[in-house]
Amino acid sequence: MAAKIVDQVERIYARKCKNSDYGNTYLDGLTKMRINQKFFDFSLVVDGEVIHVHKLALAIASDYFAAMFEADMKERKEGTVKLQDVDVVAVKALVDYIYSGIVTLTEENVEAVLSASDIFQIVWVKEECFQFLKNNLNRSNCFRVRKLADMHSCKELQDVSNKYILDNFDDLIAEEGLLLLSFEEIKELIMNVQHVIKPEDSAYKAAINWVKHDLEKRRVHLAELMSQTRLPLVSTELLTNHIVAEPLLKEDQKCNKFLIEALTYQLTKVTQLHEKYGTGKKDRNESFHVFLVGGTGDCIVGPKECEVYDVSTKKLVSIPSMNEGREYNSAVSLKGVIYSVGGYNNRVLNTAEYYDSVNKRWSYIAPMNNGREDFGICTYNDLIYVVGGCNSTVENYDPATNKWRLCQSIPRATEGFNRATEAENSIYSLTELTNGNNALFRLDPRDGKWFNLNKMTGSSCDYELVSYDRTLLAIGDRDCKRLHIRVNKWETMPHMLSYRYGFSAVIAATDIYVLGGEEEVSSQPTTSVERFSILINKWTTVDSIQTKHFYGGAAVLSGDFNFN
Repeated sequence: MAAKIVDQVERIYARKCKNSDYGNTYLDGLTKMRINQKFFDFSLVVDGEVIHVHKLALAIASDYFAAMFEADMKERKEGTVKLQDVDVVAVKALVDYIYSGIVTLTEENVEAVLSASDIFQIVWVKEECFQFLKNNLNRSNCFRVRKLADMHSCKELQDVSNKYILDNFDDLIAEEGLLLLSFEEIKELIMNVQHVIKPEDSAYKAAINWVKHDLEKRRVHLAELMSQTRLPLVSTELLTNHIVAEPLLKEDQKCNKFLIEALTYQLTKVTQLHEKYGTGKKDRNESFHVFLVGGTGDCIVGPKECEVYDVSTKKLVSIPSMNEGREYNSAVSLKGVIYSVGGYNNRVLNTAEYYDSVNKRWSYIAPMNNGREDFGICTYNDLIYVVGGCNSTVENYDPATNKWRLCQSIPRATEGFNRATEAENSIYSLTELTNGNNALFRLDPRDGKWFNLNKMTGSSCDYELVSYDRTLLAIGDRDCKRLHIRVNKWETMPHMLSYRYGFSAVIAATDIYVLGGEEEVSSQPTTSVERFSILINKWTTVDSIQTKHFYGGAAVLSGDFNFN
């Protein structure tokens, strides 16, 4: 009977139990032995410094040491190894990792740790070094990182660093990493960069800078580098103002030939552009309308009247007046809507309104946080930015929420005019400082920080500012200047055909249009409409209109509109 009862008892199965924290406990115990200097059986000698370790720990973490201990080598018998061509700080960082599973990478140690982890075949650390370098690429290290990636056979890091160099090439022309490249490396880079960057100005500047960095040794490579640089395609300004005057090129027979070819090509191109744009034919098929809002007559009570100039038909028509008179106001277009902001009317205004082209009326939007007059305005990422206006504050407006938000102020005190424009994901502000100088600032809207750029010296007391491609163009009553934002240097450009002040300047396609203002001598309204062709660097009078637009806002819309 007892045997039968025993047979009925359920079978007990084996159970595998795992301590999920055992790995940490094991490492903690190993680390304590290291701290307490217990059971050490091996040592690493680096630069005369002795690091005591456990062979078992090294063998588990590193295939390099595992192979050393498995082989019948003298190091295993002697219990020590003298390491060559490794950095002691990097070795200590790897030993810390072996005992803790944690490695601390810094800008200062990552290259040494990468080299040591590659030698010791600690794959995880090596991959972390690659990732650290990839995430921290910058102007000063990108060439070094690309070289490291090549040395340690990491194609992904090679590709990323090479892409960074090509994408940011304009900013790297004077960097030491570029200047220290070998001839074959700079030659290959110049060939590659011209496929992704236009115009070819940057390739030329990089080549000439590289040669001049060690002129005695590198002069022999000048002609070959110039043969790889597509000189006919550089900007006309760079070619005529700088390249043709470069002594190194003039003294070299082959380079002289390249210069003649480039000048011949550019002359042919300019002639063709003159034929296309300079004869008065209607080759500008797109319809542009310049809205002239406010800014006429009384300097105390700003006017409400508004007009629109049709560029293609050369007609000036009136549209309904604004709700509020405005002088020294600013205007901008966004998504087919014209906004008129701020200005003066017995007081500095913080109000703003927009024009509904369908219902043909002006409507208020939310007021700004600060009143502004004679200030900068532009758009970026579907937001309207206003800059300065006899103060240094900045704010942006979101039409989707009808709200203004304060941004970081301009880093210098301002008291005069301010003009703003957008170029290459940045906002540029040209303003008059309290000391009377004209200063240029750049705002990166992505991080909200302002940067000081090259100040502009000029004889005008006021400017209009527009942008085309990578160039800022400042149109003044007495002088005009332009600045290539990658070079950060102001240069003189042709002056308007008339001398006027209080005018408005807008850009439409590749042309700048100047309207309104008053003549300097007679103080009578200026009737001429002037156009500056950016492509051929020339001013032309295109029309004469009767408008009293003076110190008001102006903005451009493209397309067809019914103003009746």
